[in-house]
Amino acid sequence: MGVRTIFIGDVHGCVDELKEMIGILGPTREDRIILLGDLINRGPDSPGVVRFVFESGFESLMGNHEYEYLRHYTQIPVFKKIREGLGQELHSWLEGRPLFIETDAFLAVHAGLFPGKHPAETPEEVLLNIRTVRPEEGFDSDLNRNGDPAWHTYYKGTKPVFYGHWARQGLTISHPTYGLDSGCVYGRALSAYVLETGELIQVPAKNVYYRKPYDSSPESG
Repeated sequence: MGVRTIFIGDVHGCVDELKEMIGILGPTREDRIILLGDLINRGPDSPGVVRFVFESGFESLMGNHEYEYLRHYTQIPVFKKIREGLGQELHSWLEGRPLFIETDAFLAVHAGLFPGKHPAETPEEVLLNIRTVRPEEGFDSDLNRNGDPAWHTYYKGTKPVFYGHWARQGLTISHPTYGLDSGCVYGRALSAYVLETGELIQVPAKNVYYRKPYDSSPESG
């Protein structure tokens, strides 16, 4: 088995599923594991996920849920609880998560790319939230507003782009873009993809951990 680059979609506190995934993958010290952001919130054990990722030496992007947590952990009760569970070392580690990771072989970002723009030239709110694009307005972080096309339909590059964030879209492999948020926290699955082999691995969710307050069915966000 050669050295692998492994991308894992949004975990959202689903620590048991993440540990099961890592057990299936059986990574070596040479493998590079990159989580695509949104380690925390909505699921059963956000501090447990962050601790496991940190102690395992894995990489993780900044997700929109980490970003909101870092802005509001002193005011919002659910974020206060996460802060208490994290402690200072893990909190500081979350503060240092990058908005994107790029090599000659791939680009990884939490939500997506603005068409025609390198992520280094893109506002952080776009990298963390973009789903659909309305060209005359720049970008739209809502879910397919009025049928607006997904950002990745505009992507013209050849470098593979790995992203999460869009659970309602679900697993979406549309070469060369790979959407790996398959809604684990909503009772679906956690997904991982191996760059070198094209292998897709999924772990079924053990429960429906979160539903939107205004909806009786699992919802993305």
